[in-house]
Parts: sequence; structure tokens; C-alpha cells
Amino acid sequence: MSNQQLKFLLSRYLQGKATPAESAQVEAWYASFNETPLSENDKIRLKNEIISNVLQEINPPARVHKLYWYAAAAVLILLGLSLPFLMTEKKPLPVFADQQVSTPAGSRKTIRLSDGTVVQMNAGTTMTIPGDFGVNDRAVSLSGEAFFTVASDAAHPFIIHTGNIQTRVLGTSFNIRSWPEEDTWEIGVSTGKVKVTNEVKHQIISECLTANKSLTHHRQSGISDVTAMDPGLAGAWRNNIFHFNNSSMAEIGQELQRQYNIPVTVSGAGKDGGHFKISFSKEPLDKVLKVLAGLTGITYTIKTDQVIIQVPQTN
Repeated sequence: MSNQQLKFLLSRYLQGKATPAESAQVEAWYASFNETPLSENDKIRLKNEIISNVLQEINPPARVHKLYWYAAAAVLILLGLSLPFLMTEKKPLPVFADQQVSTPAGSRKTIRLSDGTVVQMNAGTTMTIPGDFGVNDRAVSLSGEAFFTVASDAAHPFIIHTGNIQTRVLGTSFNIRSWPEEDTWEIGVSTGKVKVTNEVKHQIISECLTANKSLTHHRQSGISDVTAMDPGLAGAWRNNIFHFNNSSMAEIGQELQRQYNIPVTVSGAGKDGGHFKISFSKEPLDKVLKVLAGLTGITYTIKTDQVIIQVPQTN
């Protein structure tokens, strides 16, 4: 972890503004040091070194704010006067464990990463944050759907790994839809531009995907295509808008299951055919199914523990 990251996390932690993920990072950092009995002379020397090192190494030397004197004192208390890395024989900072953030079905979550990037996670999504996030680059792994508003940092590219696909940016906002059970993955750019590559084949899928453009990638065939997208459509789920682009009824059923946290069974001759491009607002489930039936011709049954959708044969 860089000094800048440590400064950012420690400051937020002491002010009570840290997210659960950030608090876990700080507490893991504290817990990584072994407590060592110290003599009174060592305690005095260590106190001086803590104040000197924390304020000089973590903060700019020009001006010391009152907040950071509190930070030094808090470090003394929380570490029980045992910071080996500040003593004569300094040890390297520990490597943090990876962190995993998930949203269960029927819920959403917004988190802020240590670099200031904001990630809005849709229902049923999992994101893994490596312990060395921000050291050489800012990389995360995503399974599901999330909208990223990436903090600009030219020295540290932001990379999202979704299976074999890598999306690389410096500072922009975009939506990634990459459900592991679906063949079609989609990246929609709201602002800025992104680069998309296939990490296994070492192939560039899109050198420069710009605002209001959408890239659709078919995993089985490996075929990708770029199309224009209406402004504001990337991440429309954040405003409770369902948008399906060439989706089968089986895929639509999976989305309903994630959003409403109820098992959805899709059956019938046309469940994997008849791909639909439709958008509608998120309403109570019975109203959504009524609208869906009017648009697609499906029939459905709502039970206490499941929804059953019957899809007729399509031409």
C-alpha cells in the first residue's frame, strides 16, 4: 500500500468516515504487527519516531494539521506501542488479503474504493478487491453487474477483470454486465473511454470504446460488436429501469430472480429463442409480469415461493 493510500485510509478511519471495507483494511494493518514488550527508554524513543515518521512519511512536510497529531496519538494507542516498522530495523508493510464484496438477490450496494472510485453494484453481484490495489495499478474482478465512476489517476490504470475480458480505463464512468451464467456480456460507456481486451487470446476487442457506445461480447463464439446507445442508458438499472438488449426470455427470467429475490422458472419451446429488446420500469412483480406478457406473449403464474413463466414457440 502506498503512503498516499495509507494517509487516505487512516484519515477516514479516525474521522469515522471509513466504509466497512476500508475499516477492515486499516484493522488488518494494525493486527499485522506483533506486540513486543518495550523498556521505558524504548517507549520514549518509539513515541518520538512514531510522531516523526507518521507525520513526515505519510503527510506533506510543509504544514502539520491538528488532525494528524491525533492520527499519531491514535496509532500509538491502537498499536499498543509496538510498531516494528518505525524502529531501527524496519520491516516492509504487510500485504493485505483480498477483499470480496457481494450483494444478495433483491439488494444493491454502493461502495467507495480507497482511490475515490465509486462502484454501484446491482443485485447478485460480487467484486473482489486485491490486497495490493493501487500499488502498481487499480485492478478488481467482477461477476455480475456494476456501474463504475472511476477516479482519474494517469499513473495507475483502473482495470476490471470479468472472466477472460479486461476493461482498462484511467478515469471515466461506465456499466459492465457480466453474469457468469449468461453468454452475452455488455459494456456501456457513459463518459470518457475504455479499452477492452481478451486476456487469454491477448487480443484487443475495442481499442477505444467512447461515450454512448455499447460493446456486446458473445462468450461462446468470441464475437463482439459495438453499437450506439441512447444517453443515460448505461446503468439504467440504478434508476429502476429494466433494459434488455437482444435477451432471451430465460435471461430476462434470471434478471427478475435477482431483482425480486424469488425463484423464477422459465419453460416452453421459446424460452431460449425470440431475443427481445425492451425497456420498462421496475414496479411490483405482478405489474412487471403483466407488462412483460403484453410485450412478449408469455403466460405466467405467481406462487408464494416461485414464479413460473411459459414461453410459446417463436418464429
